[in-house]
Amino acid sequence: MYQIEELPDLKVAWHESYKCLNEPLLEYVWEVANHFLPDYEDVSAAPAIFANRYAERNLSIEERYERTQEMKTFKGTLEEYKKREYRKLDDSFKEKFLTNEDLQNTIEAYKLDVSKFWYLLLFVYDFIEDIGTNAPALNKSVLEDFSYFHTNLSEATSITLKKNNKKSYVVEREDTIRIIQAALQHFVNTYSDIIHSEQDRETMIKQLKDIGLEGFIRNDLSSKISFTDKFSLDISYKKWKFTDMFLFFIERRKATTIPDKKVKVSKDKMMLVSRLIYTVGYDGKRYNEEYDSEGNKNRMLSNLLRRYKNEKFPSVIANNYNVVS
Repeated sequence: MYQIEELPDLKVAWHESYKCLNEPLLEYVWEVANHFLPDYEDVSAAPAIFANRYAERNLSIEERYERTQEMKTFKGTLEEYKKREYRKLDDSFKEKFLTNEDLQNTIEAYKLDVSKFWYLLLFVYDFIEDIGTNAPALNKSVLEDFSYFHTNLSEATSITLKKNNKKSYVVEREDTIRIIQAALQHFVNTYSDIIHSEQDRETMIKQLKDIGLEGFIRNDLSSKISFTDKFSLDISYKKWKFTDMFLFFIERRKATTIPDKKVKVSKDKMMLVSRLIYTVGYDGKRYNEEYDSEGNKNRMLSNLLRRYKNEKFPSVIANNYNVVS
């Protein structure tokens, strides 16, 4: 079985992430983190956050607290520390990763370092769980909701109204729908002209009040974050983000033929990601098989992504990785 080189405990605070730049086992993590989670001068804080979460994964809460005191990253008492929510980094699929011969053969064909790739897999999975499992809710603002409604109305061929959750009116007349669309567009243009004008704030508020929109001059992100409501991404969205991050990593790389291999080695990049999805448990064995029982190519991941090709990924906020997107 393949062996994973152990990542040392670097004891680097997130705001000093640059001190992890020379750690060779984090090479692939840096490549992905700087693209998806950039920070000051494009040096992401995520590798240091990940390295600390990895180092803490098997520690007791008391040991984790002592570590923060040594690093001077938490000023409170142990009792205060115990009140903090904590999600352990999950590396329970390590053996599954190492014993999957099809997956390991593809990793070898792409000339990837198995240890560095393992830490990349852990990082991507941990980040997606951070934004997708019991994360603080990032609710839509009224203006975002209105923008979504406006976009859909502009393409509508029918409009349905409900009263007490029961359908009460349906209109499909093209001229009636066009009148509604034009009226809403006029309202949108009026609002846009006001908030993008060079008038002082008081004048803007008065004009917004005149059209019934007092209080909508700003759309601050902080007003949308709820730390009491919890949010979890649907598993299909987790697969989507997981695939996005790994395809970025693998897209510029090319596979080669492995000398003396007596088995067929897949060089399919989408199949590689599909097997990683199976490895972390986002789907079952069907994602690990290159062909189905009838000999057809596995297209399940491609079909899933096709469903979202015209969608924007949901707004999310992380618990640990200091990111809102």
